[in-house]
Amino acid sequence: MSQRRAPLLLALLALTVLNGVAATLRADSPGVPALPPTTANYRKYAIDDLPQYFKAGAIASMNNTPVDNQLTNAGATLGRVLFYDERLSHNDGLSCSSCHQQQHDFSDPNQLSTGFQGGHTGRHSMGLSNAAYYAPKKFFWDQRAANLETQVLMPIQDAVEMGTNLTQLTAELSATKFYPSLFQNAFGSPEVTSDKISKALSQFVRSMVSYQSKFDQAVQLGVPGAPNYAAAGYTAQEQLGATLFHGDGRCSTCHVSNAQIGDAPRNIGLKADSSADLGAGNGTFKTPSLRNSEVRDGYMHDGRFTSLEQVVEFYSSGVQDNQFLDLRLRDNFLATGQPYRPNFNATQQAALVAFLKTLTDQSFLNNELFSDPFEDLPGDFNNDGEVDSADLAVWKTAFGATAGADADGDLDSDGQDFLVWQQNLGRSWEDFVGSNIPTAAPVPEPSAVAILTMAALALAPLHRRLKRS
Repeated sequence: MSQRRAPLLLALLALTVLNGVAATLRADSPGVPALPPTTANYRKYAIDDLPQYFKAGAIASMNNTPVDNQLTNAGATLGRVLFYDERLSHNDGLSCSSCHQQQHDFSDPNQLSTGFQGGHTGRHSMGLSNAAYYAPKKFFWDQRAANLETQVLMPIQDAVEMGTNLTQLTAELSATKFYPSLFQNAFGSPEVTSDKISKALSQFVRSMVSYQSKFDQAVQLGVPGAPNYAAAGYTAQEQLGATLFHGDGRCSTCHVSNAQIGDAPRNIGLKADSSADLGAGNGTFKTPSLRNSEVRDGYMHDGRFTSLEQVVEFYSSGVQDNQFLDLRLRDNFLATGQPYRPNFNATQQAALVAFLKTLTDQSFLNNELFSDPFEDLPGDFNNDGEVDSADLAVWKTAFGATAGADADGDLDSDGQDFLVWQQNLGRSWEDFVGSNIPTAAPVPEPSAVAILTMAALALAPLHRRLKRS
């Protein structure tokens, strides 16, 4: 092949491939945060608007918020962005929300969660609503994290889950156009540090308070210690379930207060032998809140149950005896008692399930405060939140590759991606602030002249090498 014909033939080959590619626009980046022009009011939702029984008494006494990390609107906003940002994983492909999904009470509908390289976590993803209310302050099923500030950084560094390191992460976030200003708003300085990441994520998680369920209506319509179920529209079945929950079911002895939160890790008799997974010790595991349990689709530390019906059946007749079984699950509340198995009939079990569903808080599950704020910024190949000349350099380097500068969804970096970059040149994350989020115009089919120009530009280095050879 002559030296003169090589670039032309390669350009024609590029034209043939590109003409067969759909022009559907897709960003090859984690995107940029589309935030409201006025900072969202997390304090109003999670502090000011709380019902009185959350502000004082048993629930308030279990609040684990530290003195040096009080909830702020700017801090929780930063935490929301971090929570949904795929930059927190090693390959920019996984975020905290990948395993903690809002519609599932910030849990994972799968039994085990999938990490950044396809591996699976060792335990089921725990729901996050009312995480602020746990007096022992410890996190994870086995309570290995002393507090939430410690916990939020651990999945980021976990070899299976997100696989990055904090040095790499802080450098990547610092290089974006938006994080320095978000850190400035939250902490008074633009520097990105792991301590600030920890505090912001913790503020966001603690703001996830669930207090607008049907049960909450009954509590507010009643008197202290006596929810008015009838006034809240409870059916006869739901009222029977409430009676069983607080009575023969013994559910409220472990899921305490009007927030149905845990107060300590428990051995609940899932197995006669707990040696395979000791959890927090002797087969005990953290007791989660029951709020929004209806939508979790996975229950217990190993996700073994897939429905509330299975959970109720287990507590009704399936609790296994072992030497560390919690006394609340023994007949006489003594170490010598037999496992407590009330053996509820089908009507009673259905009633308990019906009551548990009244703990679902649709307002929380659909609240925009906790939703994904990210939007695509096509052409931002270096993921810094701005389409500029630096992105063109990335495109040139990645030309012909299957990753690195793909903006049109055809899984390679070619002339079409250049057109996307060119069309969006000058746009930044600030264009996405406010309710009027711009969308890129459809990318036109590239003409033969445009393709030849793009290919010639990308292949110029090859042409120069051929001339020198």
